[in-house]
Parts: sequence; C-alpha cells; structure tokens
Amino acid sequence: MIGRNNSPVNNEAQKPFNVTEWRESFILAILRIGCLLGIALIGVSFPNATPSDRILFVGLYLGLLAITLLRVPYSVRAYALLLISFIIGANAILAWGPWVDGSVFLLASVVVGALLFDRRVDAVVFVISIILMTTVAILQSLGVYQLRAEAAPQTIPINWLGYIFDFAVIGAVIVAAMNQFKNAFSRIIQETQTALSSVAIERERLEEKVVERTEVLESRMSQLRSATTAARLVAEIQDIHELLETSTKLITEKFGYYHVGLFILDEYKKNAYLQSSSSARGKDLIGQAFNLESNRKNPLAVTVEQNRSVITLDIDSKNFVPDDNFPLTRSRMILPLAIRSDVIGVLDLHSDQPRAFNVEDAEILQALTDLIAIAFDNVRLINETQNLVSQLEANTSIQTQRTWRKLTSRQMPAYQYTPAGVRPIFNREKRSGGDVDNKNSLLVPLVLSGQTIGNIKLKRKSNSPDWTEREKSVVEKIADQVSLALENSRLVEEAQKSAVRDQMIANISTRIRETLDIESVARTAATELQRVFDLKEAEVVIGSQFEKQDGKS
Repeated sequence: MIGRNNSPVNNEAQKPFNVTEWRESFILAILRIGCLLGIALIGVSFPNATPSDRILFVGLYLGLLAITLLRVPYSVRAYALLLISFIIGANAILAWGPWVDGSVFLLASVVVGALLFDRRVDAVVFVISIILMTTVAILQSLGVYQLRAEAAPQTIPINWLGYIFDFAVIGAVIVAAMNQFKNAFSRIIQETQTALSSVAIERERLEEKVVERTEVLESRMSQLRSATTAARLVAEIQDIHELLETSTKLITEKFGYYHVGLFILDEYKKNAYLQSSSSARGKDLIGQAFNLESNRKNPLAVTVEQNRSVITLDIDSKNFVPDDNFPLTRSRMILPLAIRSDVIGVLDLHSDQPRAFNVEDAEILQALTDLIAIAFDNVRLINETQNLVSQLEANTSIQTQRTWRKLTSRQMPAYQYTPAGVRPIFNREKRSGGDVDNKNSLLVPLVLSGQTIGNIKLKRKSNSPDWTEREKSVVEKIADQVSLALENSRLVEEAQKSAVRDQMIANISTRIRETLDIESVARTAATELQRVFDLKEAEVVIGSQFEKQDGKS
C-alpha cells in the first residue's frame, strides 16, 4: 500500500506489549543470574552444611541448570523456580529456625509468585510460609521437633513470635504492594494496547486517505496530460472543420466519454448549432439548431447565459434533464467556449457512469475548452486574413492589368539588342515575341501581380549550347526585377504628373485669389486655363444658362 512504512524499527515500535513474552524473558534472566550466584552460595554454605544439605543444594542447582539450559515450557520454569526458592527457605528454617536467612528465600518465593503468575500464587506461598513457620515453632517449643543444625542457638517461643511477626508484616506488605503493582501494571498495559490499537486504526485510516488522495492526484495528472496532449494537437490544426472534429474525437479518446458534442452559437446567441460529435447518434444531429430560449432550464441555455460550467447527475432528479437522443447518459457536463468573456459555443460531455464529473474535472476540462476556443478564433482570423489577402491580391492584379493595358494601348515600347546596338521594334508581331526557336531562343514573361505586362526574348548564337535550367532561373529572376523596375518607373511617372498637376492647380488658385473683384477673378481664371492647357478659347461665365432660359419663357 502506498505510503505505508514497513521498516523493522517502526514495526517493533508499534508491536503491542505482551506480558507472556516479558515474563519468559524475565524468568530466563533470573535463572541465568541464579546459575551464576548459585555457585557462590554453594561454596559459602558447603563447608558448614550437613551431607544431606549438600546433596540437596547440589540437586537444586542441577535442577536450576536444567530448566535454564533446556527448552522447557514457561510454566515448568516458573513453578520450578518458585519451588527451588521455597525449598531453600524451608530447609533453612527446619535446620536453623529463626536465626538464618530462611525468611529471605520465602519472601523471594512470594515475590517470584507475584511476578511470574497471574493467579494469587504469591498469597498462597505467603500463607504456606506462615503455616510452615508456625508449625515448626510449635513443634520445636513442645519438644516434638529439634532443629537439625547442631550449631543453632537455643530458641524460645518469644524468638519465634518475633520472627513470624516480622515475616508476616513484611510478607503482607509485599503481597499488597505486588497486588497493587500488578493491577496498575495491567491497567497501564491495557490502556497502552488500546492507545496503540487506536493509533494503528488511525494510521490505517490515514494511509487509506493517502492512497485515495494519491489515486485522485494520479487521476488529475493523467487528465492534465491528456488535456495538454489534446491542446497541443488542436493548436496545430489550421482548418475549422478539422479542428472541431479533432477536438471531440480527442476528448472522447483521452477521457473516455461516450458522447462529446461541440455547438457553435449564432450571432444573437439564441440558437446553438451542433458542428461536430464523437458518437454515431450525435453525427446524425450535426447541423441541427437547438433553441436556447424555449427552455431556460436547459443546461445549454444556463451555460451560455451565465458563462460557466454546468454539471448534472441522474441522482439529482430535480436538476437532471434527460436527453431523448442520449438515453444512456447518467452524468453530463456543459462547458462554455468563450473568447474574451464572449461565449461563442458550448462543449457538451456525456458519460454513462454515475458521478463521472466533479468540480476538479470541470476546471481541467474548462482549461482545455478555453484552448479550443482560442484555437477556433485563431483559425477563423487566419482564414479571414487569408481571404482578405486573396481579395487584395486579386484587386491588385486586376488594377495592374487595367493600368498596364491602358498604358500599352497608347504606346507599346519594345527594344532589341543587336550587334549594331539597341534599336526600337515597330513590328507588332516581333513585339509580342514572334516565333521562338526551342533550341536557341528563350521567351520569359514579365509578370507583375500575377499579370503579364510584357516579355523578354533571348536568342543564342547558332553554335551555342541549349539553355540550361540554371540559366533559365537566372533570367526569370532578372525578369522579376525588370517587372518591378518598370512598375516603379510607372509609379514615379504618375507621381511626377500628379505633382505637376497639383502645382498647376496651386498656381492657378494663387493667382485667382490675388483679387476680390468678381470680374477680375473670372478674367484671371480664363487666362490661366487658356495658358496652361494651350487652348484656342477659354470662357468663364458667371450665372446659370437655365436662369436665362427660364426668363425667356
């Protein structure tokens, strides 16, 4: 599972506390310590011990080694350790009475019973130890039993009474304390295990959330990659029809929706025309108009009116509007195609899965939709620009044809280079090019704005090789430069004529305005017109001829 840390350190830290395992390790440590200290104890007590005590000590030590080194169950080790400690203590009391360390081993048995067993073994051991001491004290006081150790001091009942009382007090305190300790220890262990369980459960939940969030992020990244790929492919298309078809096809392939439709609005935003579709049923509806004003609750109308995405799910029967053309739709999302906040169309997405769309999907797909709208607008502007350029080129070509036809109708200059020099050509057949020998002659048209305004005719000597493609290309480039030079010369000539005309008008206007007398103005105008145009007569009449005719009538 993603996000889960399986390192040994963390597993050890999260492992709940086990009392049984702790007791097994604890008793094994006690046994090993007992094996080491037992040698010292036997060495100290062995010289003064009776033969029976020596046999007992050696036997107990061998038993201690056996349960330490051999693989035996925990209960065997626990009861064996408890029994060894109790036997040593009881043997000391039977041999020496209240004068040696027998009570220490009996108290150790009580502690061992409290630590190694869940049941009240400590209390049982404590009671048995009291009974043992009391029995030995009574029997020894009555003379029925004599202490086995010959060096044991004389014992009177008061000695036994104090010994048993001290043992009872200390043992009771140990039993009560160990009982409280075990209860508190059990409660702490239980609380700790409960806390660890809660932490483990919470961690599982967090890991599930991390996995879920990771899956969501991976899904978003996949959608972003798909949207980026689709946007890059759409941006390279220069044809509007291909752009719309590719957009719906790519969205269906990349995102898995069973129907994607793209609508373009009319200029009044009252009707939406289906332009492309990725489904077979949608292709049958291409070209149909869907009225947006007839049903204001239609998600298409809401998207156009509010310029926002609209998501409808079949689980929301109040807002979901079934589409008879697409009965399999369970989730639907409509996105606006907007250019500078102006909605020009909508993208209609249908899915046969419940809850297929959410806000995050809308954000990603809206970004793709915006790129499609920008690409659509760019292609439209490019097409309009190309159409305008084509019109300008056609107008320029027509204007060029008219201008040069008018110019050559008055004069058709043609010149020929010969060994005798450059001379004009007056023969019209030769002006138009005449017959061209394919081997030695080359005829290249002078083209300007797509119109032929003349030609260049070149002829090699009879013994020269044929024209190569490279030479023809060079001549064509020279012909282009000649065409441009001729056009520039014509434009300069027209500019000069226009300047002369403007200067003439300015001069006449200046002279006419030199006086404010009406007759002088008329006289000056007639004189200047006759002089400028070299006329036979020039007449300036003040008043309308129609007024005279009206007066006569």
